Amino acid sequence: MNKNAFMSEFSRKLRRLPKEDYDDAMRYYSEFFMDSGIDDQTDVIPIVGTVDEVSARILEELTDKQIDKTVKEGGAKNSSRAIWYIILGIFAAPIAFPMALVIAIMFFVFIIVVFAVLFALMASSIAVVFAGLAAIPAIFWAETSSQVLVLVGMACVAIAVGSLLCYGVFKLAKSVIKGILSSSRNFAAKHKKTNSSNVSNTTYFNSEEDLTNKNSENIGLQSQEEN
Repeated sequence: MNKNAFMSEFSRKLRRLPKEDYDDAMRYYSEFFMDSGIDDQTDVIPIVGTVDEVSARILEELTDKQIDKTVKEGGAKNSSRAIWYIILGIFAAPIAFPMALVIAIMFFVFIIVVFAVLFALMASSIAVVFAGLAAIPAIFWAETSSQVLVLVGMACVAIAVGSLLCYGVFKLAKSVIKGILSSSRNFAAKHKKTNSSNVSNTTYFNSEEDLTNKNSENIGLQSQEEN
């Protein structure tokens, strides 16, 4: 596979990545091929690896970075992006497409159920707060001081309990998301270790220097074979 075919297939594999990550990956390998002086007839697979291997390793690295960012910073945007990377990684894994589809659907359904439960808990907590707030106007229609005290007490208790529940559900949601992401990372690591004997020895290079060294080694081997 020459560099043009590689970049075309590589673009198709990564097209569902966020634009920033997609552009970085495409720019990196495009500049590497240009700087290395690789012509259109050279087979680039021995130099950088197959498209599936390179794209899978890029997704793995991006997923790890996004999970770390989500654990440190939190936030719905970070969490949703990490989950999206995990789903893309499932399809990029060296397993049959039907199996990858089933795993992705199960993971997606699990996420939906978890978020539905968390949403219901948060909605219930907010409803308790609003119930307490709604009890405040009733104080002005109280006929006795004892009724006023009872209504004030009920309102304060409802607002306090509802606020505590909202905070508790929020902390629970953060813990659940972190747990899901950590479990997904551990599962991916175990799957990778289990299948390591069946995967090519090609590694994902993180610097142009590593890729250049690999290219030089292959060119040297080719020269020795020709001699």
